[in-house]
Amino acid sequence: MKIFRKICGKIISVTSIYYIELVYKTSKIIRKGLIDLLESDDKEKVVIVFWHGDSYCLYPVLKGKKLHVITTKDRRGDYISLICKYFGYDTIRIPDESKEGHYLFKIVRTINKEDETNLAIAIDGPLGPYHVPKSFAFVTALLAKRKVMPVTIKIKRKIEIKSRWDNYKIPLPFNKIEIYAAEPIDVTKEDMKDNFMIVKNKIKDIMEKW
Repeated sequence: MKIFRKICGKIISVTSIYYIELVYKTSKIIRKGLIDLLESDDKEKVVIVFWHGDSYCLYPVLKGKKLHVITTKDRRGDYISLICKYFGYDTIRIPDESKEGHYLFKIVRTINKEDETNLAIAIDGPLGPYHVPKSFAFVTALLAKRKVMPVTIKIKRKIEIKSRWDNYKIPLPFNKIEIYAAEPIDVTKEDMKDNFMIVKNKIKDIMEKW
């Protein structure tokens, strides 16, 4: 059964990879904001945050660039890791939300090595609720001494899976896709006093209004 699941997972991952590549190759891709900051090897590194439901649409954006992606240490995370590997990203696996605190320092050590990398986190993941920012990204940014950069995407034609908590989006080929990287935002120790509520609301506002 485990072998069967592993084979099915690889088939799903490979199919997902080729499909999203097809979408990007046949679509008009418009990059806005500070995407160049994420593509540069010389400028400051950040913690990139995005909505969980947009994750599939964003895979090709930084193809081949240095990037670590947080994902879960389960079967779903196995699929994500295979896709990330194809696009040139490394993954940092954490068991689940309830245990993520034990992995914070491991994450910080990994991304702050000599070959520093950007870190990407689904801000409302892994289990929701929908568009409710979690504290994990902000705690990580604070410990790593990094700013948080909201990244959002607009897709002209897409399928949304409403039965999922995150309204998971699948873009269609021959599309118009706009990717926006906002100005990075500071996270300070003062923000911890209200569990990052002010900065959470600020970032949510930026991501939902764009």
